[in-house]
Amino acid sequence: MALDDRDSMPLPSSRTLLLNSLVAALIASALMIFLHEIAHLVAGLLLGHGGTLYPFGVLHHGDLAVSAEVVALLAGPAFSLVTGVLLQRWTPLRGRGDLAHLVWVWFAFVSVQEAVTYLCLTPFGAGDTGMAAQLLGLPIVAQFALLGVGVGGMFANAWAFAPHMARFAGEDPVRRNAVTLFPWLWGMIASVLLALLYLVLSGAEMGAGEQIAILAAGTATFVFAPMANIFAGRVREVRPEPLRLRAVPVLGLVVLAAMIAGNMALSAGLDIG
Repeated sequence: MALDDRDSMPLPSSRTLLLNSLVAALIASALMIFLHEIAHLVAGLLLGHGGTLYPFGVLHHGDLAVSAEVVALLAGPAFSLVTGVLLQRWTPLRGRGDLAHLVWVWFAFVSVQEAVTYLCLTPFGAGDTGMAAQLLGLPIVAQFALLGVGVGGMFANAWAFAPHMARFAGEDPVRRNAVTLFPWLWGMIASVLLALLYLVLSGAEMGAGEQIAILAAGTATFVFAPMANIFAGRVREVRPEPLRLRAVPVLGLVVLAAMIAGNMALSAGLDIG
């Protein structure tokens, strides 16, 4: 369906927007984390080290040289950032306006959010960038500068999401909350609980800092969405593009359930290389 053909369509109800947005956000987040960890794994393999893949991280085999470990650590955030920026600019499913388009949009934005969240954790020695900074002996001033870049990245991500908010929900604040505030709130709770479940099921040896970083990332994954309301003024002229959504996204729920089941199985660890 062309964009012009949707002009006469009514906007979906707030309930429909919320349920579809939440399911799309959780699918996108699970896919983003999986690909993020695959990037870590592939970097290690290219450097001659296999690894054990978990739904929340990769433990490389053997002792990596400092330079190799830094490269492997930064491969994940770099992949997420580049992928997210590219997919924010290229939205081939926009004309369809269905759940698949929602998943695409959420994936693009959670990917960027993953990268900038790790930047925010840098001075605390947690997460990919924090551990890399410690290995490199990065001065504390530089680490806090990266935190500043991360905070700026969060606002930039929210700024970029604002037009999507306006297209999906129009100017109605209830509908806008259904695609911003409540997906963040419920998505944050679900993400942290799922991450905790995977950690409990896993026998991976991880430090407290790494576990805290995993859980902290879950609290920030969707925060760009409610932050988009800060930039509501810049999207007053954005024309609504009503989405074609089912009241209950059955297929999306099935896909999400399958991904959660797969991550539960992966919690035991998958040795590669």
